[in-house]
Amino acid sequence: MPEKYVIIGVIGLLNLEYYGLFETESPFDFKKHSSIGSGGSAEVAFYPKNTEECCRLADLLREDGVAYTLVGNLTNCLPAERVKRSLICTKKMTELRLLRDGRVFAEAGVSSGKLLSFARNENLGGAEFLAGVPCTLGGALYMNAGVRGKYIAEITERVLVYRKGKKIELSVAECAYAYKRSLFMQTEDIILGATLRLEKSERATILQKEKEYLQKRAHLPKGKSMGCVFKNPNGISAGELIENAGLKGKKIGGAYISEEHANFIINGGTATSQNIRDLIILIKETVLQKSGVLLEEEICYLG
Repeated sequence: MPEKYVIIGVIGLLNLEYYGLFETESPFDFKKHSSIGSGGSAEVAFYPKNTEECCRLADLLREDGVAYTLVGNLTNCLPAERVKRSLICTKKMTELRLLRDGRVFAEAGVSSGKLLSFARNENLGGAEFLAGVPCTLGGALYMNAGVRGKYIAEITERVLVYRKGKKIELSVAECAYAYKRSLFMQTEDIILGATLRLEKSERATILQKEKEYLQKRAHLPKGKSMGCVFKNPNGISAGELIENAGLKGKKIGGAYISEEHANFIINGGTATSQNIRDLIILIKETVLQKSGVLLEEEICYLG
């Protein structure tokens, strides 16, 4: 084996020439980092600090045949007990730039809180629906995150991605956004950031709208969760379907279906990802049997 390589478990050979070029965490513990607090570990996570580092890192990993997955806040996903990939974590990619006419460029790792604070300070409204949503912009763009009928696609003008060795900008139309869906779920594009189209507004008005959205989220269950597990099928509440199936409070291992909101699965402290997967399977089978509706997951599986 050439001296410049090191064996990293299931990942294989990792090139030491670039291993030291990027901030890393090894091992990466999903129990510590994911909002659901379950899963095992990945052997290494890289933290690029900007779009240039992210593109360079992706190139180097591909050149050495190292499989990787892009992650942000890990708030809407279920990690496996063992993840056989390296991770590119975007949380250090946090550049925010004011452009012209209310437009803002934000890198993929910008949190909803940081985006809202920046917009508020610039007297720009339109993103208030993200108040209290624990996401990064990249994750929001990937799944077209939304709250009460308002979606990230509605304030997005262009998305900057890295595709086959080139940075390109996609119009929002090219991103094929739909309800909790986007083009990026079917491609290997790396979301680097986006140009958002906001609107001039008074600070007091912005703060009031943020407060209203936060109040609407106040009823959501506390504890370790992934947020809503299932999409609402054809305008029907997935939570109501699960509740009507008699599943509120149902428990498997350390995981249980919330009594407050049946579309939430809570980690009571000892849940494994398999416990949570088993509950998801039970919910889908029971709801299909009781109501004839096959629920579709909103969350992503990371394995």
